[in-house]
Amino acid sequence: MHLSFKRYEFGSICVEYLFDDKTGQVALVLLPKGKKSVFEKRREWLNIPELVELDMDGKAWAVGNLCHLSLGNFSQSKGAGGTLKHGFATKALKYDTQSVIEEEDKTTILTVLKAEEGYRVNHSLVNYHGEEGFETTTEFVNESEEEMILDLLTSVSLDNLNPFDRADNQDNLVLHRFYGGWSIEGKHRKDTMEELNLERSWMCAFPESEKFGSVGSYPVQRYFPMAVLEEKKNQVYWGIQLESPSSWQMEVSRDGDCYSFSAGIADVEFGSWSKIVSPGECFIAPKAYISVAGKSMDQVCSRIINMHHKYVDTQPGSEHTLPIIFNDWCASYGEPSHEKTLAYAEKLSGCPVKYIVVDAGWTETKEKSFGQGGNGDWEYSKRKFPRGLIETSRALKEKGFILGIWFEIEVTTVGAKVYEKSYDDRHLTRNHHVINTGGERTFWDFRDERVIAYLSHKVIDFLKENEIGYLKIDYNSSIGIGCDGAESLGEGLRQQMLAVQDFLCKIRREIPELVIENCASGGHRLEASFMNLTSMSSFSDAHECAELPCVAANLQRLILTRQNQIWVVLNERLSFQEIYYRLASGFLGRFCLSGNIEGLSAAKWDAAETAMEFYESITEILKYSGVKVHRSGYTNTRHPKGIQIVERQAGDEILLVIHSFEEAKDYELELPYAEEKKWMVVKCLGLNCGRIQMDGSLKITGMKDWEGMVLLLRSEFGS
Repeated sequence: MHLSFKRYEFGSICVEYLFDDKTGQVALVLLPKGKKSVFEKRREWLNIPELVELDMDGKAWAVGNLCHLSLGNFSQSKGAGGTLKHGFATKALKYDTQSVIEEEDKTTILTVLKAEEGYRVNHSLVNYHGEEGFETTTEFVNESEEEMILDLLTSVSLDNLNPFDRADNQDNLVLHRFYGGWSIEGKHRKDTMEELNLERSWMCAFPESEKFGSVGSYPVQRYFPMAVLEEKKNQVYWGIQLESPSSWQMEVSRDGDCYSFSAGIADVEFGSWSKIVSPGECFIAPKAYISVAGKSMDQVCSRIINMHHKYVDTQPGSEHTLPIIFNDWCASYGEPSHEKTLAYAEKLSGCPVKYIVVDAGWTETKEKSFGQGGNGDWEYSKRKFPRGLIETSRALKEKGFILGIWFEIEVTTVGAKVYEKSYDDRHLTRNHHVINTGGERTFWDFRDERVIAYLSHKVIDFLKENEIGYLKIDYNSSIGIGCDGAESLGEGLRQQMLAVQDFLCKIRREIPELVIENCASGGHRLEASFMNLTSMSSFSDAHECAELPCVAANLQRLILTRQNQIWVVLNERLSFQEIYYRLASGFLGRFCLSGNIEGLSAAKWDAAETAMEFYESITEILKYSGVKVHRSGYTNTRHPKGIQIVERQAGDEILLVIHSFEEAKDYELELPYAEEKKWMVVKCLGLNCGRIQMDGSLKITGMKDWEGMVLLLRSEFGS
């Protein structure tokens, strides 16, 4: 094996392309600056005595691949059924050219790979100046005279993930994943390669893989499309986030001594996806975001999610100050009205609330359906809004508020005219049968021009005519593995979800100042492509549950805090301790007030107003500061124990959001730069503020179970 390298530096990251000059293979390696790889010293053969004696000793490693693909008309690897990554189509790709393209705001490294069989891959690695990470895209081009069938195409692949070890790096690699799931999003899971049964076998006869992801139109279901691989001895963390609104997969695979960490569309075996690429045509895999860090898993996660600021910054200017939202759901529970909405506005007068959102139930819906039965016709209820939503909208404007409205635009439900069989040809089908979930929901086919025309009128025109400035888009069911209308069910699903996103872009083009909230039964679409198109997202429906701050804290690693909508549901039956527990949760993201606020006593409403004013003063800290999560005793999301502190530092200020759970105990938190700076509490929200001690560290004493508190610290020597 003859190795050569090309190296590029971007801030604290070294990008290394590794070439095998004999085979033409090329792979991508990311390293923290200052860390040295040992590829030149790697063993080339396994040196297994039994195999050496038979002249059958196998190669210990190969350079790896910048891209992995599988073509249905080419032979697969011996790992078929486990992984498709290492087949003939991947190995046939050879290095052709590499160029560096400098632009005003970014640098792109474009690497071209070609196969004699008539296809090409264009791999782009893009660094936006100032970011500690990269965006990657993979483009497959059919240059032959025959159609080709893609069964797998990775968006990114980091190979040779034992760059510091001469052999197989035993007991040293850890995979970190984050669970999805309704109301339990973001819980961290970690597994060693040995626990995943990926340690090197004696002969390495077959490649092995841990394949995971999500199948269906909920891209965040079993897992988030973000994961981290840790090398323990050298404290290096590689992170990948995938942008995919439909089925996706990640793979950690082992071939010989080496591990490969990749991500892309769920393949033919995992997500029933294949794609016909005709001569002269191309296919671009979903975008991926990658980074590496030498400090912690939190650091690499932060580097990845911070790459999304540039997209969120394009949202309406009204969003730059992170204004508070009031949503009526936990007040009206599907029975909103003009009178109720104006009553909320009266109560909220003078508060830093900008949007008042009317949730499900504003339409003509079936009784006892919580606003869900009969959706798709999108006719407002004349009983609840006798003179239409325009009257409500203008009345709110006079009081200084913007009206928001709820839609579930992708579905029709029982009771709607458009749910009936006469509309079946406009709904998604699978194996020629209309997809129906729960016996009550069907799905519009967004690839049908008739559907787009209908929804343009029912949604876009409605928003314009009623002067609505905030749109909450909900999505309460997944369609499963895919739909008809393309060469595979998975490809049908991909096309459908891209068409849905095209419609979201159409809404934004026609109403540029509209604020859009991304919701899918809560957090099933906390995924980069949806997050980049919208201002904020509902992370869960655990609005009134004790685990709310646990879930919110878990998500600090996975999405931008400025996009993480946290519901603060208040009502008179809550004790002051419970009130502060919920108010403190609102400081973990975008503060969204709900509940029967009219029935609150003067003292409890005063606590809410104080919290909202406090929140308004620290939104800049929430937007851009780094975050650390400290926990003592937390084990079970439903039954958490101990204390949780979410720490955000911005220059000379520190924001601490503190929650106690079952079996709370005294807690001490070391403060940054304690030897150089003296910190002091300048603001406090909660019942326990008098029991805070500051002496180089922060000491919390006498915490009761289920308390919430927010502290703003400032350096005595700060500006």
